[in-house]
Amino acid sequence: MAATDEMAALGLTLHPLVVINISDHFTRARCQTGGTGVLPRVFGILIGEQTGRRVEVANSFETKVVPNASGRTVPELAYVRTRLEQYLKTFPKYEMIGWYSTAKGVQEGDLEIHQSLCEISDSLLYLTLDPYLALSGSARELPITIFESQMHVVDGQPTTTFAPAAYKIESIESERIAIDHVAHILPTGEGTSGSAFAQSLGTQYTAMSMLTERVEMLQKYVAAVQAGTVPGDHQLLRQIKAICSRLPALDTKRFHDESLRDFHNTLLVAYLGCITKGTGLVNDVVEKYNVAYDKHSRRRGIF
Repeated sequence: MAATDEMAALGLTLHPLVVINISDHFTRARCQTGGTGVLPRVFGILIGEQTGRRVEVANSFETKVVPNASGRTVPELAYVRTRLEQYLKTFPKYEMIGWYSTAKGVQEGDLEIHQSLCEISDSLLYLTLDPYLALSGSARELPITIFESQMHVVDGQPTTTFAPAAYKIESIESERIAIDHVAHILPTGEGTSGSAFAQSLGTQYTAMSMLTERVEMLQKYVAAVQAGTVPGDHQLLRQIKAICSRLPALDTKRFHDESLRDFHNTLLVAYLGCITKGTGLVNDVVEKYNVAYDKHSRRRGIF
């Protein structure tokens, strides 16, 4: 990013999902190395939305690395392009915002990596996560630094440098639920008190388990009565029949018809959304064409 007087006005927001992704990426890479004293360095791409000087880093993904001519590990550009194209198909509003690595500040060769990634998208940010500070447990703030590239003239030559940029954490409801769930998980994989979302799922699972056990109990009783090993109780059998009538029958034509109807309605809503979006795009093109044609006609009439 070119250095301007408006650098202080850069509105940079970072979503917690990015922090979780980078931490998980580093943890898995460290476990694969066998827990040696040398901490591995991982690389990835930041994606999000940018509107003028307002940048929102919403998500990230890992990238493959290859050795360059000097023997340093760098991201593979072909893999980055492929993954970025896949993400943009799912999230068309997002774009490549920058890249990240686990390092203690800017390392030698980072500027070369940054310039190579600028071939895919310009005006990139550089995020670093300090693994040594994170593992020490003494950090009071996030061990994350975001740099903005600036262009300076040194000895008559344009030179790109990194400058730290201020950022703030911003999250949405779904991210807060996920973070709350992760915060209650211990390193052993067990939870302490459990998040509200996990408790809700646990309640539903318990109810379904109890229903399954009771249905199996009724099934065994009916089978025993039919085999003659247990005397039949007509009043109890009538109650069982009433309960079975209330259970949904999954192998009937009515169930399949209703399921197919709901499936078609869902597809219809999706298609209507695509048609509405396409109609809006066509309408914008027509309006722009009418404005351009009207200006062309006026200019031709004057001459």
